[in-house]
Amino acid sequence: MGEAKRRLAEMNGMVWHHTSILRTNLIWMSGVIDLEGRSKGAMHPAFGEIMTSTAMRRPMRDFPALAWFTSDINVPKCLQHFDMYGVDKETGQRKRLELAPEAAAAMVLNRMAIGFRSADIPVVPWPAHRGYDTGEGRELNESARDVGDDPDRWWVSDTPVDVLKSTDIRGSKTLTGLKMERLDGYLAQVHQMVQLCRSIPGTYIPPSWHGSEVHRALIAAGKDYRG
Repeated sequence: MGEAKRRLAEMNGMVWHHTSILRTNLIWMSGVIDLEGRSKGAMHPAFGEIMTSTAMRRPMRDFPALAWFTSDINVPKCLQHFDMYGVDKETGQRKRLELAPEAAAAMVLNRMAIGFRSADIPVVPWPAHRGYDTGEGRELNESARDVGDDPDRWWVSDTPVDVLKSTDIRGSKTLTGLKMERLDGYLAQVHQMVQLCRSIPGTYIPPSWHGSEVHRALIAAGKDYRG
């Protein structure tokens, strides 16, 4: 996105929650952008269940769990860099896995960004939140700036945010792509899925990667995960 478009988006008060198709079905079923640390394990077509550890990112002592957004439609660089560990289910032993950039992209799958008007949801600018100047907040800010992100463009909510308040949705059209493109017609489908899950408790939405290019390749190789 060019500078002029970025300024226009921010003038219109749009904020984005960045995620990927690895987790979107969990978001549609819950109906909310939940607070950090509350998400369930996501199913990957090649690696099975993948868990995220908020405790490894911050201990959450200085300020409580938040839902995170940014006014930047571009995929945050801090979400392009992550550590992955394999865990032995019997011993609990953890081993750090070295991932090349392409492997990291394959782990995350296609990127998604869910857009909201900031005036429609209970968010405040991160610099205005009490956590910004705490020890944990400063550490988050410094680590973000180290990889080229601007934490002053982040927004946060102390409560889960209703997905039905979303007004835009964008995604990368390739597995390793980072360009976020408008997905025409998909926002209405997302709202329909959320409403269905609310009207019929227990409704299951399959992962968005079902039928994707990577899934078909894994099926052809006989290596896909089947839940």
